[in-house]
Amino acid sequence: MSRPPSSSDAFVRPPTPAGFDPSRAAERAADPRAWRFADDARAAVHAVIEQRRDIRRFRADAIPDDVLERVLTAGHRAPSVGLMQPTRFVVVRDRGTRSAMRTIAQRERLRQAERFDERAGHFLDQKIEGVVEAPIGLVVCCDRGEDGAEVFGRGTIPETDVYSTACAIQNVWLAARAEGLGVGWVSFYRPDDLRELLGIPARVEPMAWLCLGWPDERPVRPGLEAAGWAARLPLRDVVMEDRWDDAAPVSARARAAGASSSAGRDGLAGAGPDVRALVAARDRFDELVTPTGSLGALHAVVERWASITGAAPPAQLRAGVLVAAADHGHVGRGTSLFDGTVSGEILAATGRGETAVAVLCAAGGHRLLAADVGLRGPRVPGVRDLRIADGTADLVGEDALSAAQLRAALEAGATLVDELADAGVDCVVLGEIGIGNTTTAAALAAVLGVAGPERLVGRGTGSDHAGIARKRAAVEAVLTRVGGRALGGHEALRTAGGLELAALAGATARAAARRLPVVLDGYAASVSALCAVREEPLLAEHLIAGHRSAEPAHGLVLAELGLEPLLDLRLRLGEASGALLALPLIAQAGRLHREMGAFRERP
Repeated sequence: MSRPPSSSDAFVRPPTPAGFDPSRAAERAADPRAWRFADDARAAVHAVIEQRRDIRRFRADAIPDDVLERVLTAGHRAPSVGLMQPTRFVVVRDRGTRSAMRTIAQRERLRQAERFDERAGHFLDQKIEGVVEAPIGLVVCCDRGEDGAEVFGRGTIPETDVYSTACAIQNVWLAARAEGLGVGWVSFYRPDDLRELLGIPARVEPMAWLCLGWPDERPVRPGLEAAGWAARLPLRDVVMEDRWDDAAPVSARARAAGASSSAGRDGLAGAGPDVRALVAARDRFDELVTPTGSLGALHAVVERWASITGAAPPAQLRAGVLVAAADHGHVGRGTSLFDGTVSGEILAATGRGETAVAVLCAAGGHRLLAADVGLRGPRVPGVRDLRIADGTADLVGEDALSAAQLRAALEAGATLVDELADAGVDCVVLGEIGIGNTTTAAALAAVLGVAGPERLVGRGTGSDHAGIARKRAAVEAVLTRVGGRALGGHEALRTAGGLELAALAGATARAAARRLPVVLDGYAASVSALCAVREEPLLAEHLIAGHRSAEPAHGLVLAELGLEPLLDLRLRLGEASGALLALPLIAQAGRLHREMGAFRERP
């Protein structure tokens, strides 16, 4: 990446405020491992982990307050999702309370012995707790808070608060071992019994009673292993590569996972992010005369572009614009205000240079390929004729495409991208023309499992209330026909897709193989990309969302792809117009990245 020359009057980087990362990109690149501790410190960490043991026998000696504080501080510094800090510690010194807890544990021990049948005697031989012997009982709780409280990072996995508390328990255990203390985890109790004993409210989960004290044993291996109850598994028996595999031995899992993850990737050997280029782009941002993160989403788009192409976006960006056109069989059910003849008229106007996409391409110097891949009626002059069929079948009662039509449409999209790539374009912009394809897009999103029809069906090209109801009924019928199950990308296209949308899916895959960024337009183009991504997840790394359209479900599909749109102009036009409007923004982001001055480090 080219950089502006340094000058003697370059900005001097201000000192890093306390509490922020003082490292610089240059030093991180020079030695990526520089954050590591010294050899003896690393060895000590691993020794503590390896020598951690569950202790059951304790000396009576007291624990000094400073030692206890260091142990509790280690627990308090544990990882905490969303910095929610749910962990609470109850330090129990009272002998009467500890005696009551021992009774609870012994009672539960006897109850559980019955579960082990012939091993019950062996089970009862094991010493399970040192509740009274240890000078301190440390109860580690997870305060889950009030219902409905929003916590960063807990939206999809509510148990992250419990996981965070589990990390605190491990920190306590390791810190205690480093101090020479012993820890024994008592798990023989019912949570409500412990709540009642200590007055713990219902919202709080008591996760562990830890016996804490100076050990009266120094085991060299886990107690249950020494007692012949169980043995630690070899690491190789608990590690899998890429995918879960219950059946295969681990030695075969890696081979099987590698084979399955590469299946169906013919021609995609070059797909996926170039992480070194992404890091280089981020390092360059670290040098610019601007506060860290001040360019907002422009950082992300430059990094994404660099991860695909190896460099920041060019200041003069030339796109290859693919607009595929086709008609849809369900339009006869009134799912659009217009009949299918309008699709051909719009495509013809594109060929004459009169539509929005044609005007924007001419103004920006972009290469436009408009193709008929499935219109009805007369052939359209001035555009590429790759017609596969006269529209799709009516998806309400039958599959929209045959297997042969799907293959042909995917290949048509790939062939058109090859032509654009061979012309030397910097990226591919995808758009579509097809009356009724917002209904098709909704049906595709539904069978892909994005959401239900009530959230996926919008107005499209101006549908009224009755029209929306007809569109929703069509999507519901498709869901009924497939039994409500979520389909794979190609199966979804065959079942409920359109010829132009299948072509865009094929174009997405081929653009990734050619290491070209794919700038998405509206709802239909984004659903097409989602179909491609469901077939090959790596393709998602090649996508950029040009804009979010006025279709409410477009945002749902972009979220499914993990994409944030660059623009939100409430457009309903389609044809790749919204994506084209985003290209100057992408180009200017590249210009800033390339041409802004850099800080000079203080001598």
